[in-house]
Amino acid sequence: MDFKFYIYLTRNIVIVYILAYMEQPKLFNVKLPQTNKASLSKEIEKLDRRKNPKNLLFFHYSEFLLRANRNPFYRSSLNSADLSAIDGKGLHYAMWSTMRNPVLPRVFSFAANLPRIITIPLFVGLFPFQLISNLILGFFTIIFRYNFTKTTKNKVILGRDYVYDLLTIAQKKKWKTLIIGGSKTGDEITTKIIHRLFPDLKLISWTRDSKSLLMKDQFLPKFVGSTINSENICQIFPDLWEARNHIKKTKPDLILVCLGGASGKQEFFLEYLKKDPYINFKLATGLGAAIDHLGGGNQQNRTPKWMESIGLEWLYRLFTNPSRSKRIIDSIITLWWWLTVEQFSSLTGERKTVVNIISNKQNKYLLVKRRNVLPGDLGWSFVQGGIENNESPQKAGIREVAEEIKFDPLDMSTFYRPITGQLEPQSISLARFLVQGCRYKAAKNYINFIKYSGLDNPRTNWENQKAKWFSKSEVGNMLSIEKRPDWVIANEYIDGKK
Repeated sequence: MDFKFYIYLTRNIVIVYILAYMEQPKLFNVKLPQTNKASLSKEIEKLDRRKNPKNLLFFHYSEFLLRANRNPFYRSSLNSADLSAIDGKGLHYAMWSTMRNPVLPRVFSFAANLPRIITIPLFVGLFPFQLISNLILGFFTIIFRYNFTKTTKNKVILGRDYVYDLLTIAQKKKWKTLIIGGSKTGDEITTKIIHRLFPDLKLISWTRDSKSLLMKDQFLPKFVGSTINSENICQIFPDLWEARNHIKKTKPDLILVCLGGASGKQEFFLEYLKKDPYINFKLATGLGAAIDHLGGGNQQNRTPKWMESIGLEWLYRLFTNPSRSKRIIDSIITLWWWLTVEQFSSLTGERKTVVNIISNKQNKYLLVKRRNVLPGDLGWSFVQGGIENNESPQKAGIREVAEEIKFDPLDMSTFYRPITGQLEPQSISLARFLVQGCRYKAAKNYINFIKYSGLDNPRTNWENQKAKWFSKSEVGNMLSIEKRPDWVIANEYIDGKK
């Protein structure tokens, strides 16, 4: 009996280790690739429009993942990619750091389930040392060219270099290639250069004026009151609807979208193309300004090879293009900061939370406007909060509403059984991690239905700016950028779709 038990235990341990090894690595809940240039090219050459159509290829660099952590829509777009590559040594180091299991976070993990009075001081004490360790280790490993590939099973692939490989494959496979973006003058220069390098390539292009709103490399147009995503990208930028119609008409095999890397527009547009049932292609990729290195567009200067080789391209860009200084500094400092937080939070558990659908006698629904609202975000959400130990979702829901909105618990009643929502990974945030007692990396959400029969107007506490009743038709449009999975489910119940 004991012998069989040990065989069973050993088998399960082996399975756990195999699954952990096979699981695709992630950073800030974005899936990271394990590939190299040869493997990627082999995958692309095998693509078939009928068997596996509409493949997306993204080149990830630090700024992409930072935006994905702040914006769940953008994170979803990045994770919709069928193929991806890491475009930068700093991000490759971050990937390596998450996979090597550093000592201090492992020490913290043994106390992760203890009371807050222990976990918070322990985390505050260990965090600075881990942050400094990451900075020092990162500097020396990048400068002295440590081989991260042993751990990550991945190699850096620069988009501006790989564009030549893509065009080589397209010429070899006789793929019709479409370039989206760039000005008319820059496009003429680029087209001539590409034809000189790839004389047999079937090349077409779609351009816009370099001063147009579409070609400005910014995230939110000033006039937009909501946040960009793959569903509204063509409404906010009507030029992209014309680009979409051009794709439908010309039927390219390879689409190169060059709308800049700072805005996020190109990734949202690519996700939109993948979802569009009337569009078909073999491969589409976002290249930002990579096509400019061929000689057209803004004709960007190439970083000296010796600076590229030791990971100092950011320093060259900082001095040669000061307008990008804010983006560059944010990409460096915030990346290291959030990386360190994730090294600790990834070893913690799940937090049970409740999302409350509160309705009144007039069949209106209560939403609250949070204080930490992103630019361009309407910021309204359902009243929500954590479920304490030995507390039911119903009781937790009524307690949270009483605390946040000041409603009398006697005027509230739950009229449906709470519905279990999805497990939701949380965005990496030092403040949130501390507020939650340094104990959680994800939330297990429950949806609670509350009927309010009182006459009091809603009042807010320190967590929210406002509280207001909305009609059934208004709720969906007012919800925050996050539109978390449990909010979407809650809104479907309000709309009568469930």
